[in-house]
Amino acid sequence: MDEHTGSRREPQWTGDIAAAPPGWEPGFLRDDRERGRKAGPLLWGLAALSLAALEATTLFFGRSEAMSPAFRIGTALGALLWPFVVVLLYSLWDHRFSQRRGVKVFAWTCLVLAAVSFASIAATRGYWQRWLNKDNLTAEDFRRQAGRCAREADLACEEANWQDYVRLLPGDTLGLANLGMAQARRGKHQQAVENFERAEALGEGAYDLFAFHADSLSKLGRGEEAIAWSYKALAAQPALVDVRARLARLLVAAGRPYEALSLLQAYDSQAQARGSPLYFAGQRIAIETAIDQGGGAAAPERAGLRLPAYGGHFFAPVNLGEAKAMAFMVDTGATRLSLAEETLRQSKVAYRVVDPSVRMFTADGRRVVAKAIVIDAIRIGRFELKNVQAITCADCLPLLGQSVLSMFDMRSSKVQGLEFMTLVKRGG
Repeated sequence: MDEHTGSRREPQWTGDIAAAPPGWEPGFLRDDRERGRKAGPLLWGLAALSLAALEATTLFFGRSEAMSPAFRIGTALGALLWPFVVVLLYSLWDHRFSQRRGVKVFAWTCLVLAAVSFASIAATRGYWQRWLNKDNLTAEDFRRQAGRCAREADLACEEANWQDYVRLLPGDTLGLANLGMAQARRGKHQQAVENFERAEALGEGAYDLFAFHADSLSKLGRGEEAIAWSYKALAAQPALVDVRARLARLLVAAGRPYEALSLLQAYDSQAQARGSPLYFAGQRIAIETAIDQGGGAAAPERAGLRLPAYGGHFFAPVNLGEAKAMAFMVDTGATRLSLAEETLRQSKVAYRVVDPSVRMFTADGRRVVAKAIVIDAIRIGRFELKNVQAITCADCLPLLGQSVLSMFDMRSSKVQGLEFMTLVKRGG
């Protein structure tokens, strides 16, 4: 307000106004312009190539052969997750974040992860030495590198190192066996069998070698040879339950289901005696069901029942009444068939008592009172026997004595170190 005139007066700037420099713009406009920048086709293409490099390093340079399809998908998604996490964190930190910056960060993250992964895998599995110093590596170096590759489940790397090991030591049975196992794991079964045979011809003999040899032979359709080598693996190490299960399947496929039952029942009977659960209960049920539905033995078992030795004994599959087949140990020193009273009761088999009080000695030397009975019918494998004399008591073990064995011709054989007993029923 003017004090002389009483009129209102507006304030005015009396200083000089500085001119804005060329190209200057307010910060908020610049930030807004930066946030609106888009990625061009070239940048998108580089991001796609970076992602492809990361996925290739993760899937194919890693251990792709050991991956199931589901695991491959999970691994690919997991590799893709990390670049997106980095881009998300960067977007929270940068107030000028734009699509262009996000794509650049994504591309660089993929490249860095791919490079780190590649370098780490190459160092861990010895690729750097193979690429840069292969001519100076010794057989021991290749053996160690093969072990590293095996621990990482890199089958191609493992095979390549064992090949170089064998190249330097062509007569080394350990190298030949391990090369064959690596090839078997990669599905190269013909090459694997050739290396197994070379190792065995030079005197190598180990249960894992025999087991791999049997598996490769079965994959090539050479079933009888696979059965023979499976038995050899079990002779070297009877506790190989996976080999025993595969062998049982091979026997069933070869038309020898009762031999397969004997194989599995022998193991389960020993496990039961130790108080352990039955390992092959399910597989035995499947085989017994197949036998019931098949209506008799296949051609290979019509003439006789072959029993493989287990722990120095032979075990035969015996059916009593309504019970499933049980393993009875062949005992040529026993007079009659022997079984526990509980087994007899659960089977519901028809029998008659001929002597209610028979004194006998058990296997551990105890004297017990048993009953002498005659069982109407039992079945050993496919062979049915009638009016079988037997002994039953509370603690009687399941034994096949002479009352049963006398109805068979027993033929013991040893095939390439493996013991078998074949029961051929007299009179056909």
